[in-house]
Amino acid sequence: MFFKKKKILSIDELNAYRLAYGKPIEKKELFLSLGVPFVVAFFYIFILFYCWWLALIAGFVAMGYGYTFIVPQQVKRVYENNAFREKNNFVNNMTQILTNNDKTVLQALKTVADRSNGEFKEDLLKLQAKIVDGTDDDVQNSFLWLAEKYESDVIFSLYVEQLTTLIVEGRSNIETLKDIKTYHNEIKKRQETFFNQKQQKERDFKFMCKVGVLFIITMTVSFGFKQFIEVYAHNPIGWVSSLTYLLLLAQTYHTFLKRMGDDSIMEVKI
Repeated sequence: MFFKKKKILSIDELNAYRLAYGKPIEKKELFLSLGVPFVVAFFYIFILFYCWWLALIAGFVAMGYGYTFIVPQQVKRVYENNAFREKNNFVNNMTQILTNNDKTVLQALKTVADRSNGEFKEDLLKLQAKIVDGTDDDVQNSFLWLAEKYESDVIFSLYVEQLTTLIVEGRSNIETLKDIKTYHNEIKKRQETFFNQKQQKERDFKFMCKVGVLFIITMTVSFGFKQFIEVYAHNPIGWVSSLTYLLLLAQTYHTFLKRMGDDSIMEVKI
């Protein structure tokens, strides 16, 4: 997938993945994703060093970070969340249809594909085209292709394997499909709980940053503006202290964003 690539993606490339399940990146969204890091970095550097050109440089560096890391991560999360929702609908709808013994997997696929959206719908249409009038090997390879594309969703891959068995071997394994459907729905519930917990962590992190800013402002007021600049902001001791603080904050922020961007609670990583 695109977020496993190491290169820096262009806006057009990022939009291609946004369009897979919806609208392209809006100008307002892009402005906030780049503008907010600029403002935050500029403000932090300025109140610590009171050097406008240094703050300006930091702001542009933060904008670059936003473009190379924050925006792709946001696109990744939207893409994966939409894909998971489509897969969950697929598992539920296929199982419901196949409880009717008169329905074949191909008939169920056609019905479910019509109800699907975005890139996942295109994948189902490709799957249908590959397995219609295909040999057993064609069917196995086609379902294997779908399972491998979404291999990070282990439960979904297991479900696809069971569909392959149902078509190729003709065995009725509806109870197994129901069990896998139940597991996938449980994963969905756990993810929703996980999202809520992460939102609380995000609020906590923002509060921590506000406390840091408040402390700096309080220290400035306590010293007096002129004395703070002479004794701390424009003093080597202040430079070392502020730089250490900023490096720790930047490292913490980057680690925090990486954890916030990982929405999978069951992905198998190699």
